[in-house]
Amino acid sequence: HYFIQSNLSMTELKWPITVKSYVKEKLTHGRLTKTNTHPLQGVIQYQDTQAEEEQPESETSRKRGGSEILGDPLRDDPLMSDPLSDPLSDPLSSDPLSVGDPLSSNPLMSVPLGPAPRSKPLLSASKSRRMSPPPPVDLWLERRGNILSKFTTSEKLTLSSGSNKQDRGGGASSTLPEKVRDRLEQLDEMEDGPNLSNLTQAEYTRKMDEMGKCLYEAWGSEQRVKALKLAIQLSKLLLDTSTPQFYPSKFVMITDILVKFGGLVYARLKEKSAVVQGHVTIPLRSDFTPEDVPESAKETASNWFYKIASIRELLPRLYLKLSIIKCNKFLSFDQHRTVLSQTCLEARGIGDPLVANYMRCYISRMGALTDPLFDNYLHPLLNDALFIYPQILVRGRKLKDIPVSGYCITFTPAYDWLMSCLAHHLAPEDLDNLIAQVAEIKNNGILLNAILSSLPQQYVSDHVFGLVDQIVQCQETAFPVFYLLKNLGEKLTSNVTSCENMSSRDRKKLLKIVWSQLSSLEGKIDEYMECAVTWLHFICLEQNNTKDLDIVLDDIIKHLLPARTFEACYPTLDKMLAILLSSQDDITQLFSLSKFLPFLDLFQKESVKVDACKAVLAAFQKKNVSKTSSAVAVSGFIYIGKALHNSVNALTNEDQKRDISDLINSFISSVSYDKNFEEQLGFYVECRAAFSNLDSILASLVQCVCNLAIDTLNIVKGNHGKKTASFVRGCVAFCYITVPSIHCPFTRLDLYLLSGEVALMNASLVQCTCYVHFTVVVLVTCISLYISLVQCTYYVSFTVRFPCAMYV
Repeated sequence: HYFIQSNLSMTELKWPITVKSYVKEKLTHGRLTKTNTHPLQGVIQYQDTQAEEEQPESETSRKRGGSEILGDPLRDDPLMSDPLSDPLSDPLSSDPLSVGDPLSSNPLMSVPLGPAPRSKPLLSASKSRRMSPPPPVDLWLERRGNILSKFTTSEKLTLSSGSNKQDRGGGASSTLPEKVRDRLEQLDEMEDGPNLSNLTQAEYTRKMDEMGKCLYEAWGSEQRVKALKLAIQLSKLLLDTSTPQFYPSKFVMITDILVKFGGLVYARLKEKSAVVQGHVTIPLRSDFTPEDVPESAKETASNWFYKIASIRELLPRLYLKLSIIKCNKFLSFDQHRTVLSQTCLEARGIGDPLVANYMRCYISRMGALTDPLFDNYLHPLLNDALFIYPQILVRGRKLKDIPVSGYCITFTPAYDWLMSCLAHHLAPEDLDNLIAQVAEIKNNGILLNAILSSLPQQYVSDHVFGLVDQIVQCQETAFPVFYLLKNLGEKLTSNVTSCENMSSRDRKKLLKIVWSQLSSLEGKIDEYMECAVTWLHFICLEQNNTKDLDIVLDDIIKHLLPARTFEACYPTLDKMLAILLSSQDDITQLFSLSKFLPFLDLFQKESVKVDACKAVLAAFQKKNVSKTSSAVAVSGFIYIGKALHNSVNALTNEDQKRDISDLINSFISSVSYDKNFEEQLGFYVECRAAFSNLDSILASLVQCVCNLAIDTLNIVKGNHGKKTASFVRGCVAFCYITVPSIHCPFTRLDLYLLSGEVALMNASLVQCTCYVHFTVVVLVTCISLYISLVQCTYYVSFTVRFPCAMYV
């Protein structure tokens, strides 16, 4: 039969109910000749008996093993005589289910399947050529995780894969022989699944996982029919669109199982294709051709196609046919390409735009898995998706339980994947035509989002202003504009090199346009913050761009301060702080921003503020390679250190105290005023006042001051003047005041010993005498705490040396 192209619009066609006369159709159509578009082409050829006798076998059918007729049982199938005849109403001498599949001839193949009626195609494949390699399989795995985490629901779900039995047999089933009718009823019952309602998302997911496990277990126990039954039940679940916001996640989980099911069938056929020679089994090579496949394996493959073609409902039939599409390689070298093209046409029979678009998504996914270099089916696939695009908005406005924007967002994964697959096969000029055609469609937010998510980053960067103009003009409620702005920013920042190559003038111009749109999102703080995170990253990619950073941080603070909105945005603020810290090679430059510390003040919850301050000090500890003496940076770090110090209380464990002390000590050791010892000592005094409750910090300060006194002694070469002697006595006095405030007696004993030696070296005998006295007092306390004999001898030796040193 031939495909007939209709010039009428689908909305203008009327479908009257009439009585079908098969006898008249036989006389009208006569005998049918070979067709090149049948889904099982390569397995069966329809030819006249006279034509078979007159014409020899073509050279093409000799070369392709998949194009040969597979034995007499298929030739003698009474269903092959006329695919337009009703196999269930004709008297049959044998059981049709035992000879051949009575439904193997696809009902859609007997009606015209021309291109969708429209004035001109939205996308032409004539000029397309590959611009980059085909999309890798890992690309779907990345999208899979994002879909499952994003599209969730709190509503109650219904798990039902059964269908109305009144719609199955029709009036003709009463005329069937009893045996045939019983067999068909068993087939219909096999496709029914469980009917459960009021399920939560977790329960629904668990039920689907159980069905998937049952499928694998049935296959492992050689129950092929049961496995097929479960696959049909799973595919029928995709008919339910009562909860649109969960449909993408449901699609991902179910199609993952169907893909594995197809892999099981493929592995089974490959196993049956192995050749046994004596006691040795030779497996089928990985790059096999149809000529390498034995006839028994081909017959098994044909049987699988017959079984799936006999599924009466369109959607499960298409899903399962695509799941085993790779098995066509056992019959013909390129039959899978014909199946892909025909399935695109069959998908037009799906009425719900949500179900139809995800079916097209599955077609392109299986096409990418089976034959990544083949792209002829992608153009009509996207054309059909664009053609039904207006129906999305119409249907979305009729829904009451979900807003229009929420309904439209559920289509984004399907359109994103379609655009992504096609973008890998288009040249830059074809991408220009695609964007121009999308611009002509009204309310094209979903399509713009698909373009931003799928096109190469370099192309988006080169055409960023044209895309921004389209986004600005897309002021609609059907698809949120902030979503487009966020995706544009993510695409630009995905390639740092390309983004850095943008001129400073263009960056400022782009940022001005985008931020004017973000500032207009009044009352939508969540949307504002999602976009602000992305574009803050875009700004930080340009080093030393402190002016723009200050402006953006000031705008963020103004949006979050009223009504304490920042309390609901702590996770987003954490992301912003991480972006600021990771983008700066020198953390001290952040303190030159007038709005950085006010930005940190937004972290007012104690636990969140502590984590933020730790992140700043940890970044400084990791990236700092030189000493700093900036008054602004030092003041800022002391402010952050105070916040950490004040968080320590009686409930803080020793590990937390140690972590905080290490971070503050790393900052203290990084501050240096070179030869300005007095200012250095003043800094240590300020730190002692700020961090007085942490012993390890006080001990570190005492050691630093002792080093300062020794450095002074080295500079004057042992001969102190009036000024240096006074400074050294000040250092010794610092230690004298600080050490007693430390709780640990052993630490005090070590520091008294250290300070006494420094005082003795600098001829501060009065202070040294006090240190000896305190050393003896603390030593007695330590002996009562079972100090070791070696340590005791070491400490006593100092008290013995001290009087000797005084009289020398």
